[in-house]
Amino acid sequence: MSKMTTRRENLKRLVNSEHAEWIPFSLDMGAIPGFTEPVMALFREETGAEQPEEFFNYDFRTVSLKTRFAGEDPALLHESVKPETTFDEWGIGHWAGGKAGTYERTFPPLVRAESVADVESLPTPIIETGQTFGAVQVYHERGYPVFGYAGSVYEWSWWLRGMQGFMMDLAANPDMAEAIIEKVAEYTKTLALKTARTGIDVLCFYDDAGMQTGMQISPEMWRRFIKPRWRDILASVRSSYPDCIFFLHSCGKIEDIIPDIIEVGFQILHPVQPECMDFQHIQARYGRELVLCACISAQQLFPFGTPNDVNKWVCRIKALCSSDNRTIICPSNLIQPETPWKNIVAFAETAGTGH
Repeated sequence: MSKMTTRRENLKRLVNSEHAEWIPFSLDMGAIPGFTEPVMALFREETGAEQPEEFFNYDFRTVSLKTRFAGEDPALLHESVKPETTFDEWGIGHWAGGKAGTYERTFPPLVRAESVADVESLPTPIIETGQTFGAVQVYHERGYPVFGYAGSVYEWSWWLRGMQGFMMDLAANPDMAEAIIEKVAEYTKTLALKTARTGIDVLCFYDDAGMQTGMQISPEMWRRFIKPRWRDILASVRSSYPDCIFFLHSCGKIEDIIPDIIEVGFQILHPVQPECMDFQHIQARYGRELVLCACISAQQLFPFGTPNDVNKWVCRIKALCSSDNRTIICPSNLIQPETPWKNIVAFAETAGTGH
C-alpha cells in the first residue's frame, strides 16, 4: 500500500471511476461479518485472535447502529414458535434447529394480518445511535472506510408477511403489499439517514431479489413495487449526505434489473453470484457504472476447493481487473462451516497481496 494513499481514499477512487491504487478485499459481506459462528470459533482456535478484520487487515471496517424491537414481547405476535427461537427488531422469529451459524425457519409476525390497519399496528423498530460516532471517527483516523448496515425493502417485506402470503398480496391484494412495503421503506429511510449522520462512508442495503435461476418476482413487478422505494431512499440520503456510498447485496440471477439498480443510484453491487452470473460478462456490460464485487463462491469453491484453487481464482480476478482495479474481492455470502481454514488463509493472503 502506498504511504500516501489510505484505504478510505482508495475506495473513493474506486467508486468515482478513478484508477484505484489496488483492489480492496474483505472476508465480510459488506457490513455483515463474513465468519459464521463455527468459522469464528475456528479462527480463534487457529490464531488466538478475536478480530478477523484486524488479523487479516481487511480494507474496510464495519460499524452499524443498534436496533431493537419496540413492543413488549415479540413472541406475542405469533400464534406459536419453536423453543429457542430468537427475534429481531421487527419481531420476526428465527429458529436455527440446533445448528450453529444458520437458521432453518422464520416466523413472520404479519402472517395473520387481514388489513392495512394490522400492518400499521406492528411496532416500528427503535434505532439507537450509541457510541457509533466515536467508533467511526477512530477508524477514519486510521485511514479505513466504514461500512454500516442500512436496511432492506423487498426482503424485509416478505419476511414480515411470509413469502407465500407476500407473493399472493403482490398479485391479488396490492393494497396490503403496498402497506407492508411502505412501512419497511420508511423505516429503512430513517435508518439510512441516521447511519449516514454518524459519518459511516458506505450504507449497506440487503435485498435478495433473485434465485439461482432468475428473479423471485418478475422484473416488471419489482419495478412497480420495489424500485420507487429505493429511488426515494437513496435520493433522500444523497440530498443531505452527498458523499455517501450505496452498497446493495442481492443474491441470485438479477441481471434483468442491474440497469435499474444503477439508475436509482447504487454504486456497489454484491455479489455477482458465481453460481448464476458470470463476473467477466457482467463486468464488461456494467463495470463502468457499478463497482462489481468479484465474489468467491461461498457455496462451492470456498468450502470444497483447495488452497491452490482459491489462489488461482483470486489471481484470475486480479488479472481480469488489472486495467483499473475496479472491483472488490470478497466472499459471495457468509463463510460456511465446511470451509477449510487453509482456504481462508489462502484467500486472505492472495487477495491482500499488493496493498
